[in-house]
Amino acid sequence: MEEAPERYERGGRELADALRELRVRSGLTGMQVAERTGTSQPRISRFETGATVPPAEMVETLCLIYSAPPERTTELVELATSLHRRVESRKVLMRGGAWTRQQQIARAQGEARRLRVYQPVMVTGLLRSPDYARQIYGLSLEGEALERSLRALHERQKSVLSRRQLSITVVLSEAALRWRVADEAVMLGQLEHLRTLIGRRRLRIGIVPFSARVSEVPLHGFEIYDERLVTVGTETQVLTLTGPDVEHYEGLFAAMEQAADFADADTIITSIAAEFTG
Repeated sequence: MEEAPERYERGGRELADALRELRVRSGLTGMQVAERTGTSQPRISRFETGATVPPAEMVETLCLIYSAPPERTTELVELATSLHRRVESRKVLMRGGAWTRQQQIARAQGEARRLRVYQPVMVTGLLRSPDYARQIYGLSLEGEALERSLRALHERQKSVLSRRQLSITVVLSEAALRWRVADEAVMLGQLEHLRTLIGRRRLRIGIVPFSARVSEVPLHGFEIYDERLVTVGTETQVLTLTGPDVEHYEGLFAAMEQAADFADADTIITSIAAEFTG
């Protein structure tokens, strides 16, 4: 089964190649196209390299400028629309193998230079201890499927956290650290694991305490890859979003980042751990 991130990448390349081919056939330069569309030449170049997926409206405008056949215009506009909203059922993802999902996430994170993560109810996968991860995956997996998923997660953690070119900011709500998804020993192990990660280069961990005043209330977790892609996990679906949706989630993350305590994250974690032991 081909997962959402892979289909996104394949579709993005297909759209980029088609737009570049249409422009070359029209005889127009990137600068001329930029002038006619009221945008910049670098942006047109990003459309043609696949670095940015253009909005459906822009694709329609470009096809008009390139005198593309109506049926080709319709095809490319529909492709752009589908790329900007991709939805996958969690059941389908699990059926295809949670370990493959880990490998795909690792590839996406491996290509990014900046990763921003927000999680309101549990510790994000990148920062999970082995026992905590086993508890989470064990809710829906067992046997070899569980073991393969845990191994894939471990490999992703090692690969991503060691990347020198990647800047990572993780914001967790205080509830994510208190939600008792496992027994006391596992929860304490997870809290101690977070403490060992605080202070690592290129990794910032912030916690939104219950006492913080927030300007936004995101109801689900999400990850932002650079400024080009957002993955959103709901109870039943995983969404891959681009275009204007990215800007919306950037705003949400900025609000959570502002409310988060980065300087005293260690103190907050230690305090919560003391309550578990008490």
